[in-house]
Amino acid sequence: MSAWNMNDGSALTGTHTFTNASAIVNGNASAVYLSEVAVGDVVTSAAGESLRVKNFAPARTVATSGVNTTSNVITFTAHGYTDGTKVTYNAGGGTALAGLVDGTEYFIRDKADDTFKLAATSGGTAISLTGTGNNAQNFVGPTNTGMTMTTAMSGSTESGATASVSRPPIDFASGGTQINANILGITKGESVAGVDNVTSIAVGTDGARYVQAPTITVAAPTTRTIATAKVSTSDNTITVDAGHNMRTGTKLTYTSGGTNMQIASSDIDDDDNVFVINTGSTTAFKIATSLSNALAGTAANISGAGNNSQTFVGDTATATASISGGVVSAITVTDVGSDYQSTPAVTVEVPKMTIPTSAVNAGTNVITFAGHGLTDTDQITYNQVGGGTLMTNVANGATVFVRDKTTNTFKIAATSGGTAISIGTGHDAQTFTIVTGATQATAVASTGLGLDGDTDSTEIAHIGWVKKTVGTGGRAGRVHYETLVAGSSMSGDAEDISTPDS
Repeated sequence: MSAWNMNDGSALTGTHTFTNASAIVNGNASAVYLSEVAVGDVVTSAAGESLRVKNFAPARTVATSGVNTTSNVITFTAHGYTDGTKVTYNAGGGTALAGLVDGTEYFIRDKADDTFKLAATSGGTAISLTGTGNNAQNFVGPTNTGMTMTTAMSGSTESGATASVSRPPIDFASGGTQINANILGITKGESVAGVDNVTSIAVGTDGARYVQAPTITVAAPTTRTIATAKVSTSDNTITVDAGHNMRTGTKLTYTSGGTNMQIASSDIDDDDNVFVINTGSTTAFKIATSLSNALAGTAANISGAGNNSQTFVGDTATATASISGGVVSAITVTDVGSDYQSTPAVTVEVPKMTIPTSAVNAGTNVITFAGHGLTDTDQITYNQVGGGTLMTNVANGATVFVRDKTTNTFKIAATSGGTAISIGTGHDAQTFTIVTGATQATAVASTGLGLDGDTDSTEIAHIGWVKKTVGTGGRAGRVHYETLVAGSSMSGDAEDISTPDS
């Protein structure tokens, strides 16, 4: 075996179904995804569609016809659960399956390829099912035969097809989940980080008439509402319905909305931060009171489950823009954020000029803004901003016209070519938005592992190696993505490793 431990194009056991417009890939009963595939791997179908793995806990929807109230058996073809697997039952908004409680965890027992029973505890007595529930109900838990991908399949449905998996060089001594730190300088922390961060923001359209760098607004990550049924005070875990995809060290902020969740009999206060400990489960995680505790695996002792309205939310990413020649030339991520479950929207502010009081001469009615680029009769809109003192004789939101412009100064009039308005100084945050000839720029974020919000697609591994770290927020210096792919074959000898075939 090559020293790289490269798993590049290995065939997956069993056959697999890729469904058009679905992000879920299902294997037959022979599939063993949990041992052959890892989160972040690229799975390629027989027809060549490549998708990246997000988690191994797709919702298994069980229709009423799949519930046998006589034998207490539930049927789902090739479900992939094993005895002792913890799953969460979700009623799906309909009548709950009698004998089960919506949002509650149960354990698989008496499993066959297509059937299973449930118990309240691992190895416990099978639960008596006295009703069939509804056709939208589902079970969520780690399975050997199901994967949720970061994007939906866009090609034709492939049923019972072969498939292969690719990933960067893996350190199997770590359990097969981390990049070998001795190969190309990627640490274990870096190799599992980054999937929930904003790693880069690309300029979509660069706009026009930008004379100062615009503010960049990144949408906040999705808030997680945690019902009390999802909080276990016995094993100190918090469970979410879908794969949480959070890495150890992910920062979350708590809001109670009622009775506070407690750690060691003390409330977690509103706006307190906690840090995730990844337990290896795709649905359950633990929390720590500090980043150092999370990295050390020291979990908080959850003593109170809180209330059904409490929430956790990650940090919102931040970014700054650069301009050149009147357009937005680049956007730099300054805080990568945390717990982004999907690619966030990015808004670039419209072209504007901020006019502090020092830039307004109330005696001559002249406004100074170096290199404003305005022309007489251009339209600009006055913005009071934050409720500060209005510039005299100009209403908030009023569109006015430029006159008497020089390279760095101008006056304003109520009509094109009209008399200059007698102005006061206003306040330091006020602005003029440029209207004539201005175009608002656009931008698109990418999250870790290359999930692109513009095309809703995932960057697939390419020839060469990329190690890119960004930002200072969340866990600083997270890796954007890492790929190592040979241009041709690799036989594993030393020459091939140091100088791959071309």
